[in-house]
Amino acid sequence: MIYFHTNLKYSLIKKLFLEYKLIESLSAFNKLSEYLGLSSNSKDYQSRKGLNLSDEEILELAVKVVVHPTYGWLTTALILYGCRPVETFSLIPSSDGTASVIDFDESSIKNKRRVVLANPFDFVEKLNICDQISQPVFYENFEDYNFDELNTIISNWSSWFKTIKSNLELDDFRAYWAKRVLE
Repeated sequence: MIYFHTNLKYSLIKKLFLEYKLIESLSAFNKLSEYLGLSSNSKDYQSRKGLNLSDEEILELAVKVVVHPTYGWLTTALILYGCRPVETFSLIPSSDGTASVIDFDESSIKNKRRVVLANPFDFVEKLNICDQISQPVFYENFEDYNFDELNTIISNWSSWFKTIKSNLELDDFRAYWAKRVLE
């Protein structure tokens, strides 16, 4: 009986923590939304190039690219977690829909990890994100990052992605993710 109570307490604390992080994140995304000029009543995000993609089109793209052996998992992680391309090389996913990445916010402390939330949560399981991790390189700490190597990988990744969707940039997925969260 005590064991059940302890597990119940742990589950409740974890749930409350995740809800707190979501609320904290939504506050930041509201600011991001204002900065990007996103309307809260629009179902589509209009990119800087005037391109409109629906949530369904973005998620279909995740399903399409996830199978690529080198860049599929990275691209899907960008779509689901809304992190920066450079952060995907430190992304550690969890089956509860969260992941951690080294934060590359210019004002943040180096080597600080932050929690990112998948949206939609169920795609983490549907696309097998936790079990089929395929990163060309992984950096556990900021000090481990080899930016020369990473610039080459990201350049090749961007070139590959242009063959899939020539009118999108890898950085566009961060705004699409924010839009999905805000709706």
